[in-house]
Amino acid sequence: MSTFRPWTPAAPGGFLYALIRGFFLAVGVTLMRPSIEGADRVPRHGGVLVVSNHVSVADPMILMAAMPRPVTFMAKVELFRRWYARLAARITGGAFPVRRGENDVRAVRAALELIRGGAAVMMFPEGTRHPEGLGAAHPGVSYLATRSGCPVLPVAVMGTESVRSISSLRRRPAFKVRFGEPFTISGDVSDPAAVIREVMTSIAALLPPDRRGVYADAREAVHAS
Repeated sequence: MSTFRPWTPAAPGGFLYALIRGFFLAVGVTLMRPSIEGADRVPRHGGVLVVSNHVSVADPMILMAAMPRPVTFMAKVELFRRWYARLAARITGGAFPVRRGENDVRAVRAALELIRGGAAVMMFPEGTRHPEGLGAAHPGVSYLATRSGCPVLPVAVMGTESVRSISSLRRRPAFKVRFGEPFTISGDVSDPAAVIREVMTSIAALLPPDRRGVYADAREAVHAS
């Protein structure tokens, strides 16, 4: 099996992106019971780093539909081994690959280039799904948040852990997407651990207390109002 080589992604948008987003939106409204809070907090223009918890394979589709502006996802490279995923990502700018568990310099540079060009880039700092509660973040989020200098937009997804297959949609599961207030890093930018904690507690503050996981002591008020 050949290994997929990442490319420098284009900014998201265009007719195909709108078509795919519209499809996901229609599916979400028809087969699920959505609730979206705080969409007016999403900056409509300029580079922004969007950070979200990750509980289900459905999260990227749901977040793409919920975001009121085009967004590019940093997605695990394994997803791009399917030709149709590579084609869709290349045409729409909807995602680009990142190698988890290692220092993927090329992916980080691509994210920075997009953000500095005015795009919204979304990442799941946990690196993988944590349906039981918010897990510890990978260090890459600290580097992007400090080097980009752009606003960080926290997002919380709830309820999608019940979406495991097509058959699970028969019960029209409810889910919620909650956007927090965008912010810039206020702590010591030379301390990666402090930056990670600020980013992750901004997500945790949007979640119910029993879903905050390793950031259970996050305060409700942190970037949440």
